[in-house]
Amino acid sequence: MSQKTQSIKSYQIVYPQIYSYILPSLSENEGSQKIGYTERKNVDDRIIEQTQTAAFRLKYNKLWNAPAFFEGNEESFNDKAFHKFLEKSGIEKRDDLGTEWFYFNGYPEKSKVLFDKFRKERFAALQNEKGKIDYTLRFEQEEAVTKAIDYFQKNENGEFLWNAKPRFGKTLASYDLAKRLGAQKVLIVTNRPAIANSWFDDFELFVDGYHFISETSSLSNRATLTRQDYLEKIKLTDQKAFITFLSLQDLKGSKFFGGNFDKLRWVADLEWDLLVIDEAHEGIDTTRTDAAFDAVKRKNTLHLSGTPFKALANEKFPKEAIYNWTYLDEQRMKQIEL
Repeated sequence: MSQKTQSIKSYQIVYPQIYSYILPSLSENEGSQKIGYTERKNVDDRIIEQTQTAAFRLKYNKLWNAPAFFEGNEESFNDKAFHKFLEKSGIEKRDDLGTEWFYFNGYPEKSKVLFDKFRKERFAALQNEKGKIDYTLRFEQEEAVTKAIDYFQKNENGEFLWNAKPRFGKTLASYDLAKRLGAQKVLIVTNRPAIANSWFDDFELFVDGYHFISETSSLSNRATLTRQDYLEKIKLTDQKAFITFLSLQDLKGSKFFGGNFDKLRWVADLEWDLLVIDEAHEGIDTTRTDAAFDAVKRKNTLHLSGTPFKALANEKFPKEAIYNWTYLDEQRMKQIEL
């Protein structure tokens, strides 16, 4: 009778750590740091994997690494939680450089200061009593919101354009604008339904006082409401303000907005406090699209775009109805902050 050998599983000890490094040889990375996470004891092993490959060999300077545990207990956290804290603290995420890069504008020690603060306060401590994260708009976001509010107050049925570069943070700034306008009914329409998750991510993290209505397929696995869900929900609460997210394709497909399908009548029946047209330049300059938006009854309209060349060329917006934030503006601001 043969004896069966029992295998014994070995368990690897993990060392949750957050680390930061820079790449001094890459001028485009100047002022930015990679903020990553590893469970290895030797952080440099992980960094070397990222910087020393068959395709390239980059010199790195590790600034710091520290255990990823909240102070006073054994609860660990990952880099995503810390990344959210950095963005909430006004640190710009540099997606153009790759994943997990953040811009500290010549103050490399700030990343460790914020890390220590995060460990002490905990992520939950950053949330308000309604479970949302408190935030502070960056200078350019605050300026965009303030100028739009001023224009809307002076111009009935005003249309305002944010001509802002990528990573401006248009979604959060738009939500902030809606709240400060006291908008109860907000309609967001985009020509790019794939970005629906970005809108809902910021809603879940930062926005209180609103319900979120959407039936777009991009959000099919998220905790959004249908219009009927919303009507049932407000029977049990005094909170009636809501945000509706629609694709431009859905809007134009409705017979109430020039299409062939019997849907979205309720959208046509309402007068919206704020219509937000995301990436306006990607479809707004067609007869059907113009007709669809003309059928939306609203008090104010905010256009979001990074390249609204046609709209500007057609002089759709007067100078006082445009807020520009370009790469050049960003560089000038960075020089002022230095």
